Amino acid sequence: MLRSMRARGRRSREIGHGSQDAPLRGIRSMMFLLLPFLLACHAPQLQVLSVTELGPIEQNSMIRGRDGGYSGMAFDHSVWLYGDSVLSVENEDGSAWCNNTASWTQDLDASDNLEDFTDWVGSRWVPVEFLPRTEAEAAFNTAHEGDDCLEEPCGARWALWPGAIVEDPDRDRALIFYHLIYGENGEWNFESVGSGIATWSGLDQQPERPVVDADHAQPTLLWHDPTAAFGAAALVEGDSLYAFACEGDWAKRCLLGRAALADALEPTAWTYWDGAGWTQELDQAVGIFDAHTMLSVHYDDAIGRYLALYNRPLDDRVYLRTAEHLEGPWSRDEAVFATEPSHDGAVAYGAMAHPELDRGDGAFVYFSYFRSPADWEGEIQLVEIEIAAP
Repeated sequence: MLRSMRARGRRSREIGHGSQDAPLRGIRSMMFLLLPFLLACHAPQLQVLSVTELGPIEQNSMIRGRDGGYSGMAFDHSVWLYGDSVLSVENEDGSAWCNNTASWTQDLDASDNLEDFTDWVGSRWVPVEFLPRTEAEAAFNTAHEGDDCLEEPCGARWALWPGAIVEDPDRDRALIFYHLIYGENGEWNFESVGSGIATWSGLDQQPERPVVDADHAQPTLLWHDPTAAFGAAALVEGDSLYAFACEGDWAKRCLLGRAALADALEPTAWTYWDGAGWTQELDQAVGIFDAHTMLSVHYDDAIGRYLALYNRPLDDRVYLRTAEHLEGPWSRDEAVFATEPSHDGAVAYGAMAHPELDRGDGAFVYFSYFRSPADWEGEIQLVEIEIAAP
């Protein structure tokens, strides 16, 4: 699969740049750009045989709710990463709110749901934030904390939201994508300033955020463009790491980047799909399909294709689409499941698959989504879907 993708990229570049006929070259390049849109009208290449709701996954009793739910194998465990997490007690930081938390389990049989999770906790055995702030970020938050803060604006803060996680066993580590968020007081008053990759060396250690650009105001970020926040989904194929960035006001158009897994922390190692080949120029990247800011993409052996799964924005249904190659062309998306809405009627969100739990060579896929059963409470619902080739 990787060989065919690489060869296809080389052919695209040769067609686009090797011809002596400039008008013909332009026409061919345009056809490559239009091809995904022309072919995206076909249906996903699979059959959905059954869908089974399994209920909420196990949650620490000191967690009232947390969203997110990216997962992946690391250190022989299924590791789950969550976003904003509300606690029922204060942790050692004196807070009942965490911007991110994590848990993991060796229970890989999801047919009866999941249990036996271990949480990342502090010295008081209460969950604490998993991804660390830099010294500068922590100092900023301290200076702006509370109504009687040391520096205006009071309530300004830096937060970290986790993205996809991938395993890198050759270097005894896992890589965790994350988004750096700046917020101030007020409802929905926050924004992403970029994304990066943290390294994680073991279950008993906190991840680290390596400096990748010492001269930048945000030295740990690989991507400083919030419209290209890579880590919405990620997967490893051979020696390469592929990552998606899906942003936009309404339609979340997904970009695709890749780098050698060994060099994933080098900004110049990343290239981006431009519709005909791979380029180092991020502004030349083109969207390959619409999805959401949280999704999953993985190769499914049962259908012999890549499978993308997600909610659309403000849509309570779960959608999927398929492709033979990560670059596309991708099929149109189709709804396969209607989620249970939150207690106040708010749309559930955060649907994504967990391929480390697949069974039957991918015939049974497990995905989750977030919903709120009560005020300031949340749960990650798990669903099994049985699929087959058409």
